[in-house]
Amino acid sequence: MVCYISFSIDGRDLMINEDNPDDIKIWKNNKYSKSRWNQIKIITRPDGYKVITITPKLYRLHRINYFAHNQDWNIHDSSPSNQIDHEDIDCTNNNIENLRVVTHQENRFNTKAKGYYWRKKEQKWHARIMVDGKYKHLGYFVLEEDARNAYLTAKEIYHVIPNRK
Repeated sequence: MVCYISFSIDGRDLMINEDNPDDIKIWKNNKYSKSRWNQIKIITRPDGYKVITITPKLYRLHRINYFAHNQDWNIHDSSPSNQIDHEDIDCTNNNIENLRVVTHQENRFNTKAKGYYWRKKEQKWHARIMVDGKYKHLGYFVLEEDARNAYLTAKEIYHVIPNRK
């Protein structure tokens, strides 16, 4: 049995499939024919994010699904402290279990950054990590593997997202 969650955004009534966030409908009032639920078209952007239009505004599907499940959350607050993160880094996986509220900095933690690069001047690998908008120097290394390990160790220390659920 398909279960839908009903909610409203900007005065528009919507419902989303609890198990499949790609199944989202909007209520259409029609004075010339029967009013009914219409499937909303989902567009996948080149960066992989799915978006829908609730006239006249464009919304990312992961924000819509998070709001449907947490209607006290402010979907219109786009401040750095109110971002929605995909825990598995897959922006096409919009299941509620994969979504969480994070700060902008926390959202950057799960990028696919390498954390190190070759410094020609020193002829060594330079490892660094971003903390509070600034790079923290982790050291220079002869072996690429050591630079990578330094970054991964620092990531476990500095890039921790507290469980807020």
